[in-house]
Amino acid sequence: MLFEVIKQELRRPAEAAEQLGLSETGFAIYGLLVPPGGKLDDAKKELAHILEDVLEQHVSIVDWIHKDDVQREMRRLIKRQLKAASYPADQMEVLAESVVDLLKRRRRP
Repeated sequence: MLFEVIKQELRRPAEAAEQLGLSETGFAIYGLLVPPGGKLDDAKKELAHILEDVLEQHVSIVDWIHKDDVQREMRRLIKRQLKAASYPADQMEVLAESVVDLLKRRRRP
């Protein structure tokens, strides 16, 4: 019984991601862009998808987690996308760092 409850809890993020048309990683990025309890935002959903696509080639680099230059380039690309989406400048650095940290946790070797 407890195992079934745990299984259902683990499926919820995957199901929510699927309903939004995002991967689980894209959904996690979307969670960083939307405040807790925030309403569905198609622009932020699209931004999460773009960020995931833009960063995919960097996270496929061997040992990118240990390469500062790769992470610096990732943050630069994230900030470029955030600027295009009219994010406030004071939030960009923190959000870029949060996205890179999130990818580090999700893509651990």
